Amino acid sequence: ARALNVVFGVLTLLLTAGLARRLAGDSAAVLAALFLATQGVVVAYYSYEGYPAFASFCLIGSLFVFLGGESPGRRVLGLGLVGLLFFVRSNLWPVVPFMLAYALWSARTRAMRMLLIGVVAIPPFVFLTWNRANLKILAYVPVLRRLVAPLGYVSAFTLDDREALALASQLYELLRVVRRYEFWALAGALLIGVGCWRRLAGRPTGFPQGWAGGQVRMLTGLLAASVGALFVMYYWNFHWVGLYFLPYAPLTALLLGVGWAGLLGTTRRGSWSRRLLLVVLAGLLLPPLYFARNPLLPTGDLAKKDPVGSAYAASAHIRALVPPDARVFFYGLNEIYYLSGRPITYLQQMYVPYQFARVPTEDWIVRRSGFVTASEMRHWLSSDASFAVIDTIFVETMRPHFVPEEREMLTLLDQYFEPIGSVTEYPLRSFTVYRRKRG
Repeated sequence: ARALNVVFGVLTLLLTAGLARRLAGDSAAVLAALFLATQGVVVAYYSYEGYPAFASFCLIGSLFVFLGGESPGRRVLGLGLVGLLFFVRSNLWPVVPFMLAYALWSARTRAMRMLLIGVVAIPPFVFLTWNRANLKILAYVPVLRRLVAPLGYVSAFTLDDREALALASQLYELLRVVRRYEFWALAGALLIGVGCWRRLAGRPTGFPQGWAGGQVRMLTGLLAASVGALFVMYYWNFHWVGLYFLPYAPLTALLLGVGWAGLLGTTRRGSWSRRLLLVVLAGLLLPPLYFARNPLLPTGDLAKKDPVGSAYAASAHIRALVPPDARVFFYGLNEIYYLSGRPITYLQQMYVPYQFARVPTEDWIVRRSGFVTASEMRHWLSSDASFAVIDTIFVETMRPHFVPEEREMLTLLDQYFEPIGSVTEYPLRSFTVYRRKRG
């Protein structure tokens, strides 16, 4: 999977450079590629995360086709690919209506507009009507969520009882996001500042003209609208914007490359102004290779403890304690248990470590929304499961916030299971392995 992510990352780099070249020439292509390839935060995510590299490839690939020319066929094909982003990742959804609106605005005939609407609307319509369960995804869409609530499809954020951070905390998280991509933020601020100064002084800014200029403006609007939508989607904690921004990283690098290439184009070869711009570019491109503020990269004492090696050692310890054919109840963060290859017999749908809804809800709604019901948990622990693996650090951290189902879970563990070992090799996680009591 990691090798596949690297392949997607390389293809994304090539497509970003290719689109920048199409819009603003060779210098823009080189700078766009450098802005993307030297951003250590993004490269780290692309090398090991499950979806960012693929999502970025899909987005920049669809834009590459859409902006490949003004022919009707190219526009229809490109917009069709943009529409398929609906199936890639929900944080890419803002791209679809934006690009559809732009395509409809630039279309010349009514028939073309109807065709463009069709290529975008038909695939998700077929998906949603093919299986009633697919309607669950609409529970996360404002306004539309009301249509599927009577069917038992409720946003996990509602059952999670998630509250938005206070304003001061939100601003702090926003500053953390900016700091994570600090050299891109600085590059963008300098580009805007210098561009405004040159325009006010009546000097050329190097901004692309004609068709290319229109496309760059459109892409700038797309990036602004999409990032703005992320703040709406993750309103409760702006921390998540920094992660879900990743599919838009190639577009950011592309616009930075086009902008800085334009500024360089306004200077004469060998002039002091060009030398100054090159020094500034070096200061923007080289430091991110070292200052990769990726929150998932180990640093300091944690890096010295070999977290990768210790993760595999912990997973091997779990394998030694849990038989391969066991029926296992698991609770907590599951990356180490996943590496062990042992089954999570009762797999929840929710991408959260806790399995129970935080607000009282009917069982049939809880199941449809991806959480575990109390009755299911009682059956598994009282009679069905043969082993249990519990993330003890997570349990102790979350204990003050436990709901009644989680407190009952611990009681049932003590009643029906006995601990047979502790897994402590991994510095960030500690697991207790339980076996059902005999007799």
